[in-house]
Amino acid sequence: MAPQAACVHEGGGVERRAAHHERERQRRQREAAGGSTEPAAEEATDVEAVSAADVLAGVEESGPNYALPTARDGRRERRERLRVDETAKQAGHTIVETGTHVEILGEQGLWWPATIAGREEDVDGRLVHEVEYDGCQGEQYWHMLDDEQWRRATAMPTPANGTNAAASTEGEESGG
Repeated sequence: MAPQAACVHEGGGVERRAAHHERERQRRQREAAGGSTEPAAEEATDVEAVSAADVLAGVEESGPNYALPTARDGRRERRERLRVDETAKQAGHTIVETGTHVEILGEQGLWWPATIAGREEDVDGRLVHEVEYDGCQGEQYWHMLDDEQWRRATAMPTPANGTNAAASTEGEESGG
């Protein structure tokens, strides 16, 4: 079995790093061929000098370009999750995968964007979902999605303030 990476790289830095590796590969090829190690004039214009303050500001704005991998379930946890899911499926309960972005209709008539953080069987045997509302990191709420009006959502940037707003996807609204 191949070793698992400590983190998974994502974001704009991945493309820049890949371009750097390509330039280095070309430099090594030129060097091995006995030519100049200096890049051609058209290649030299691709590199832009940026101050460290600008780089740090970009990281602060968009976050790091890596994500830590999620730990795999152990055998016992996976079996329990599959048992709970199968019981819920047989009972006709709604099952939403962990990490799914949803919107839940609140009492004020507003759709509140949230992410499913987990699910488990309640004391009465019904499936409850752990929900973390956007903007309320660290605070989890438990919902029986069969009793709620909710919909799956996708994140879309809004140009007004640069943050993400949820927009519903077609045909995936609950009847609850």
